[in-house]
Amino acid sequence: MKFTYYLFLAFTKLFAIMPFWLLYGFSDVLRFIFYYIIPYRKKVIFGNISRSFPDMTEKEKKVMVKLFYKNLCVIILEGIKGVSMETEELAKRYKFLNPEVMNAYFEKGQDIISVGAHYANWEWGIIAAPCQLKHKIFAFYMPLSNKLIDANMRNTRKKYGTELVPKTEVRKAFSSKKDRPATYFFGADQSPSNIKGVHWTTFLNQDTACQKGHEFFAKHYDLPVIYFDVRRIKRGYYTVKLIVLEERSGATVSGEITEKYMRLLEKIIIEKPEDYLWSHKKWKHKKPQTVN
Repeated sequence: MKFTYYLFLAFTKLFAIMPFWLLYGFSDVLRFIFYYIIPYRKKVIFGNISRSFPDMTEKEKKVMVKLFYKNLCVIILEGIKGVSMETEELAKRYKFLNPEVMNAYFEKGQDIISVGAHYANWEWGIIAAPCQLKHKIFAFYMPLSNKLIDANMRNTRKKYGTELVPKTEVRKAFSSKKDRPATYFFGADQSPSNIKGVHWTTFLNQDTACQKGHEFFAKHYDLPVIYFDVRRIKRGYYTVKLIVLEERSGATVSGEITEKYMRLLEKIIIEKPEDYLWSHKKWKHKKPQTVN
């Protein structure tokens, strides 16, 4: 555990001084390794893309997989690089286009639910958001098995202004005292660990079990829900558009907010599929026959 931690620190310090042009050169090497030498989850990636886009030719699928690996390697290295980036650099490279959408709720003293996805670069969003938005940010995540790296990651994010909260402590975060209005961020596209009480929908041509944590708390506290629409402009530069998914969550029916989220995410993925995280096992659960 300690060896892995010190190796992580070494890479963090190395990427801190590494210029971006060299970083992306290294990412191209890593992409070659993942695709040709050590095929990282290649079967999972091909399967997810094939089911999502059944009309794609084999040649188109291979191109898509290569583009995905390019995206994945960039995200991995940018994520490590982001730990050492100054806020001014982050604001230049990761720009919120319409922060006034969330800031208007802040001025009214209103907490909100924010949701995102594993699309483009989600890592920088956690550290860039506090520099451009007024709300206190709580981001829910799955703790890493290496407790030293996990603690380092939480402390680093806290330095920028984001509180990382383990998914087991979500209720505690909502009930904790805070010094200003907060936004509670959910990466809502992850596969649920338990399918009891999930929302089932058709997503990218497949039966998909959806987490409802963001919807549950939005409805329970009657909070607005805002989607972080992250787009890559070019290597190392991103924009985020804030989209209001729901204004009056307390008045919605079960599954309504989740369905809006999934439909928007599906549209975004279809527009530029290579920027989605195809390596995660989003569709590992099978829909029970008794569920309508």
